[in-house]
Amino acid sequence: MPRLAVVRPWVAIALAVGPLGSSAAAQQTRIAALEAAARNAPADADAHAALGHAYLRAGRLREARAALQRAASLRRQAPEAVFDVARVAFASGDYRASRNACRPLERAGRDAPLARVCRARAFLVWNRSARAFEELEAVLAADPQNLEALLALGDAHRIRADVAAAEDAYRRAAAIAPQRADPRLGLGRLYAAAGRREEAIRELRGALSLDPEHPEIQYELGRLLGEGEEARALLRAAVSGRPAWAEAQVALGQQLLLSGDTDGAERAFTEAIQLQPTFAEAHLGLARVHIARGAPDAAEASLQRATELVPNSPGNARAAAELALARGRIEEALEHLRRAADLDPRDPGPLLEAARLALRHGRDVLAAGFLDRVLQAHPDRAEALALYGDVMVVRRDVVAARGYYERALRGAGPLDRARVQTALQQLPAQAPRRERPPELATVPR
Repeated sequence: MPRLAVVRPWVAIALAVGPLGSSAAAQQTRIAALEAAARNAPADADAHAALGHAYLRAGRLREARAALQRAASLRRQAPEAVFDVARVAFASGDYRASRNACRPLERAGRDAPLARVCRARAFLVWNRSARAFEELEAVLAADPQNLEALLALGDAHRIRADVAAAEDAYRRAAAIAPQRADPRLGLGRLYAAAGRREEAIRELRGALSLDPEHPEIQYELGRLLGEGEEARALLRAAVSGRPAWAEAQVALGQQLLLSGDTDGAERAFTEAIQLQPTFAEAHLGLARVHIARGAPDAAEASLQRATELVPNSPGNARAAAELALARGRIEEALEHLRRAADLDPRDPGPLLEAARLALRHGRDVLAAGFLDRVLQAHPDRAEALALYGDVMVVRRDVVAARGYYERALRGAGPLDRARVQTALQQLPAQAPRRERPPELATVPR
């Protein structure tokens, strides 16, 4: 896209409006200014392109397509302008539309670099990374510095969970275009999927510094940061920047619920359901809102809908445990947590919850059984080791309790260190071991 030396009228208007704020009203103000600029300069390709990209960022795909098609027409179907139109199809997730959007580029030259990158992007929409690699390797063999090909290559390797190859492609793209946020966003997503949280946060913060109003960066960073005001602020900004984004609404609802804002969480989950009625996570979130409010019947209805949509969801099983616990059904809650653990063996959360619940009800043998399962898969999991220390305190085995607490302080993962240190200090120098009465329930599988 050519860069103009003069400031066009639409640019002056956009600069006067300023950067996108944290509310939907601010976004609408900016888009309205760009719409006015495009109307006032109907033959200005840059004005229509700027409007199209603003629509695309806001998730208004139909309007984005129309504006970018107008810009492409004014630019006499220049390959970069046609590729911008194709970006709208990629964002829709529709493979057929993506392939059709690439055809004008192919007619101009089937083996041209942007035509190949366009086909590769379409194949990634279709989740056919092998075919995407063929196209991208051909482009990069002729032009190793092709930015769009490197970004697509990074995404293709990320989809395949090839961390090293994806990292290399994104780093090369970042070196070519250090002012672009896309490579660092890709790295953030890559590291997050690989469980490298701190590196993911670093890259996403870097991306945000380059593009502070990018809804996808705000969303990814907000989700990764977890509970806290910064995460909620980022997710609110993502929702404001792209109001019709159901996933962002659900992520915001989850954070609001964690903060105790059940009214805000309900609004977010309800909005997500209106946007996407078959979004199981939104129904699940609404069920959790009702549980938090002490409305088990309403919770059960929402949870039933979530389960109809996704029958084997670990999240649904955990919510069912919360609902059973709210109704005082301890054994049922433990069974739901065991099922959640079976559905996602990589997540120790349900087993840790079950161990805590068992301990609260004097079931140390059962708690130990759940913790054994965690430690088989995660031998250094700090929370599990600390809970095993609690089990040993119940059994009055001071030596074993001290050993587990000390291992917990050296362990991996989240841990309430102050609690463990206090528990260590409160251990007596020596105490007789308690004989365990037999339990009715067996140790979980």
